Amino acid sequence: MQLLLLATGLSLFSAVQAALPSLAPARAEELPGTWYMIRWAGDMPIPDETKNHPMPPFTLRINNQNKLEFRMNLMKPIGCIEFKLPLDAGTEPGTFVTRWKHTIYIYFLPGRTHAIAYFQGYMNYMYYQMMMVMAHSLDEDPKILGLFQEFVDSKNLKTNELIDPPRTDACKLARET
Repeated sequence: MQLLLLATGLSLFSAVQAALPSLAPARAEELPGTWYMIRWAGDMPIPDETKNHPMPPFTLRINNQNKLEFRMNLMKPIGCIEFKLPLDAGTEPGTFVTRWKHTIYIYFLPGRTHAIAYFQGYMNYMYYQMMMVMAHSLDEDPKILGLFQEFVDSKNLKTNELIDPPRTDACKLARET
């Protein structure tokens, strides 16, 4: 009986995996440009006021050390600051590693106008997942949103908790770097 349950469970798991669209691992040279966060989901304990904070666009670029770099201008009480996060290429296609040794997976959705960035791992001894669908424009394609919802489902997160962040323009730095 236990063997039958195991076989049934594994076949259901493979059916869910097969239903997902084919995701293409992103290479660093394919990602530079301005991106917008369209939706995100995760199970990190983030306060509601932060979850719904307006999100500016972000930039991915190749820096002078030939690494992919995430950049976002953020408004703080002291003024506009630039947040930079260099990403090392991981060992598998579509993986990038932060300075904190967190692995971020970036996959293009069919059509390559949208991508999913996904993190799973430990922070402060707790296991978390975070993911977002991102695009070069703010156009909300219902098919893409449906695929993202399937991806969220496949990671066992609650799809009724997808966050549609308000958008804002990036603040202007006093001095561009």
